[in-house]
Amino acid sequence: MPKLRFFIGTPAILSLCGLLLFAMLLLATVATSASAQALGKGREGAFTSGPLNLKDQGSFFVGGVPKTTMYATNSTAGNNASIMIGQMYVQFQIPQSWNPNQTKRGKYPVIMVHGSTHTGAALESTPAYTEGWGPYYVRKGVPVFIVDQAGRGRSGFDESVIHEGERLMLDGDLAGGSTLIPNFGRITSNGAWTNWFGHLVERGTCTPTTDILAGELQPHGWADCDPSLPTVHPNPAGYGPTFPIDVFDPGSVPGGGNAPPGLSPLAPFADPHFGPDPLGPAERYALHYYKQLVPNAEVTLPGSICPTCTPATLSPANTWTPFDLALLVERIAAKTGGAIVATHSQSGIMGHHMLRHLKQRGRINMLKGLITVEGGCSFAQSGLDAADFDNIPYLAIKGDYTVTSATCQESVDTINARRAAGLGTAFAEYIQLDDPKYNGAFNGVTHMMMDDRTALQVADVMLAWGNQHITQ
Repeated sequence: MPKLRFFIGTPAILSLCGLLLFAMLLLATVATSASAQALGKGREGAFTSGPLNLKDQGSFFVGGVPKTTMYATNSTAGNNASIMIGQMYVQFQIPQSWNPNQTKRGKYPVIMVHGSTHTGAALESTPAYTEGWGPYYVRKGVPVFIVDQAGRGRSGFDESVIHEGERLMLDGDLAGGSTLIPNFGRITSNGAWTNWFGHLVERGTCTPTTDILAGELQPHGWADCDPSLPTVHPNPAGYGPTFPIDVFDPGSVPGGGNAPPGLSPLAPFADPHFGPDPLGPAERYALHYYKQLVPNAEVTLPGSICPTCTPATLSPANTWTPFDLALLVERIAAKTGGAIVATHSQSGIMGHHMLRHLKQRGRINMLKGLITVEGGCSFAQSGLDAADFDNIPYLAIKGDYTVTSATCQESVDTINARRAAGLGTAFAEYIQLDDPKYNGAFNGVTHMMMDDRTALQVADVMLAWGNQHITQ
């Protein structure tokens, strides 16, 4: 995206913004028609870059425990009923070319794990209707297993705790009920923008604000006065995010056609309770990407205690998905000897907790590589130490716009200190895509790099790293 050398409030820019908006509307119209998939002639509208030749595909669940509750369906206690909680949804694709003998060359199945507020949809295809990391890895001959974290998306959550908490409050136990009913964390649309794509600023200025009713969303590098720190990007940047921030749904803007007709008031309010419209620009609140953001419903599950972790009290997120991932690795390894796990953001530390479970179960050798994409890397937090990676290749990777993680660098350095001492053999590296050695090829790569327009180039970096450093 071209940089703007003046404020949005000037007449020249207002005119330019009108042209840009028209162009973005045109792009959105094209993108909407392109999203019809390849249902027409040939491959017109196809998400994938070519046909996939598959041996098998499907879905299943791992983990999960039965729970007996009187509040499965509402806040009025009924007969005891059994529901399943804590399970994790898995979908997979196995290329026709795959056979287990390829593990002798280090080609193992890859388990991909999404981050906070997302589901496996983030890894299937991009918001620009192009091929995602999952099918791309399959195209390269790698079996792929994409999960929805336990308590999220198709894995489901435990609604009974909300019903039971409501019953406690109705019966006068406000403290007990409010404690039982969790706060559902999530990344908001504007939160995603300001964390990864740009800024919320006061109209016509570069002054940051937190009020979406008074501020407007602008992308990184849109003006020379961009308030980003030099550690985020140069100023002037000379480039914008590679994320498809121009792909939006006109039906989702105010007055668009996506709201069903005749909506009723949301009791006890007098209207459907959508709230006031943000200042805008309207299309930046209507990105197709925002539709995949969901609440972190894993908060309805119990947490746990890990005596070897710091801190020892684990959230539900770091309790269920890591254990389910360990079960999944074991299931895959029963036929292949092992699996690689690639995590993103919130799930970064989950991959480390998963390794702790495999270690405790005597199956640490089943993990053939751990990749952390802009996620947590703390060994202390997950009850691990560098020796646990003596035979497990370890890759941390970051894009543009995010600062270097001191924790990830420390973890990689600690592993490599053992190699320098003659201990262990597996390779460890922290790849930073904004490193000058890439000659700007990854300028603008965002935290959501699997959905950027450079997604497949980033995937190639990870594939090449795995081909070089992951062996039998």
